[in-house]
Amino acid sequence: MVQAPDRPALMPSEGVLALHDLRHSYGGFGEFQPQLAALLQQGGLLGDCVQVSRALGILEPFTGEHIAPEAIQIQGPNYRESLIANGLLSRNRAVLVVLEQLFGSLEQLGQQEIYLVEALTGFALWLRRQLGQERLICSEFLEDAEQAFSDIPHQDLCALTFSDASFDLVLCNELFEHVQDLELAFREIARVLRPGGRLVATCPLAFGQAEAIVKARHNPSTGAPEHLTEAEFHGDPVRPEAGSLVYRIPAWDVLEQLQGAGFSEARMHHIASWKHGVLGSDLPGVLVIEAQR
Repeated sequence: MVQAPDRPALMPSEGVLALHDLRHSYGGFGEFQPQLAALLQQGGLLGDCVQVSRALGILEPFTGEHIAPEAIQIQGPNYRESLIANGLLSRNRAVLVVLEQLFGSLEQLGQQEIYLVEALTGFALWLRRQLGQERLICSEFLEDAEQAFSDIPHQDLCALTFSDASFDLVLCNELFEHVQDLELAFREIARVLRPGGRLVATCPLAFGQAEAIVKARHNPSTGAPEHLTEAEFHGDPVRPEAGSLVYRIPAWDVLEQLQGAGFSEARMHHIASWKHGVLGSDLPGVLVIEAQR
């Protein structure tokens, strides 16, 4: 570790050192559940991990850029969402760690035909800056948009307009919880991926259980949602006033749903790394879904 100038030397504990770059992969809840208690205990070290990142800065995945401590923003205790650097959130950097494992370099990633199911985020801006737009398509779901977005294509994840086998990689962040028919969306993603292509995604996860928490269902006859719990909305740059309704909090059964939709393999990666600025809230890191066509 390189000490930042004019900052006191750090003596991280053994537990904190173990979280400098921790990576695990799980094929299902049965593999993850025995580790859960220990992971939650490690989550108690998040405050200490943040202090190390505050003192030393972080190394951005893929680029290897050192982001100085003063360029890091921390906007709350849910570090999955609040640890911001170069426009990227902690969960965005977790996705980059997985992509670096899969593709090795930005040059190789840039050779892929990529569909990113977002266009207005810091992650979309970062990807466009690093890869250009020749092989990168970004979109938003613009139904009921609160302003005009004439330069952004509209796509419905349940009814994509792309031809079969159009992409090598689909990236989908924080969307699965808002999709009316998630299994249909998975079939659509599988359809537009080429053989061997991959989906890499994040979403809020009920990580301590096998089955999703269903909060609302879409009624096709009325076109309106039927609420099973109190309505929950998340922030949405397309609908900043209304927000985006949460239909479910996915759980580990998302991996089985992906395989049922046509993916040959689906796994969950757990990335925890104060070195790369990947920290969580209850868990020490971030869970990233990967599925191969």
